Amino acid sequence: MKRTWDQRASSFARRYLPPAASKLGKRAAVHVRYRQQLRAARGGFAERGGTYPHPIVFIAGLPKSGTTWLKNMVAGYPGFHEVMLPEVASYELATGGSHDYELPADVFSRLGNALAVMKMHVHGSPHNAALLEKHEIPYIVLYRDLRDVAISYFFYVRQTPWHPDFRRFESLDLAQGLLRFADYPLREYVGWIESWRCNADPRLGLTLRYEDLLRDTAAWLGRVADHFGLDASADTIDRIVAANDFSAMSGGRGRGEENQDSFFRKGVSGEWRRRFPADVLAHYQSIIGDYMADLGYDT
Repeated sequence: MKRTWDQRASSFARRYLPPAASKLGKRAAVHVRYRQQLRAARGGFAERGGTYPHPIVFIAGLPKSGTTWLKNMVAGYPGFHEVMLPEVASYELATGGSHDYELPADVFSRLGNALAVMKMHVHGSPHNAALLEKHEIPYIVLYRDLRDVAISYFFYVRQTPWHPDFRRFESLDLAQGLLRFADYPLREYVGWIESWRCNADPRLGLTLRYEDLLRDTAAWLGRVADHFGLDASADTIDRIVAANDFSAMSGGRGRGEENQDSFFRKGVSGEWRRRFPADVLAHYQSIIGDYMADLGYDT
């Protein structure tokens, strides 16, 4: 699969720019990206606007939980393009994440005559849930075992100079990084999952775990397609899954083959069993052990 504009920019920044310069470049680039994306989404609508019942679909994903993978698969339907609001990207650069972000009231009004896939890490606050309901936007809520999220977050932040947490993690080893993640943002991510569990509309919202999507991608993508009113035929689903498998996204590596410099680092679940030192695992267990069990995860 061809790398996205964002992934190419991230690779360039890691290799050639100091953190401060890469952050300034990222901040300027988000507006250019938004205009390009919106133009493409409106072009898709001009060609295929009458094909789909929902021209705007929404993915709310916990960070490092497969949201880019799912977004790429949904954007594999002809005419659809990702659209990322510049305000969200700017908020992430300023604060380190958008898991507590409140959507602008006019967010969906801006996307008239566009076929848009919106993928964000925003929480399920009453405001955000009500805004989706008001505009009748179908959405997916995607999350992952928080112990695996912690590992992915650590490796991602250390390779992303514009991330506000880069300096906090760049010199740490994995065990130290996991303990730092436990201080922040682990509890906030628990709150993120709970916000959607409390406020998601059962008619518009479909909740999905990364592990389930990984285990049976075709079946779950079929459910997502049905939820969004997209073609869920076996031929279409198989084509999209094949075009977005881990090898295609990572440039030829097999799932489980690690590249710490890649956005698509490894693509597995349950890595915490092998990577967590015993004392770190005990610390996580004291914080989220009961909660992981409540979500159906092995503890």
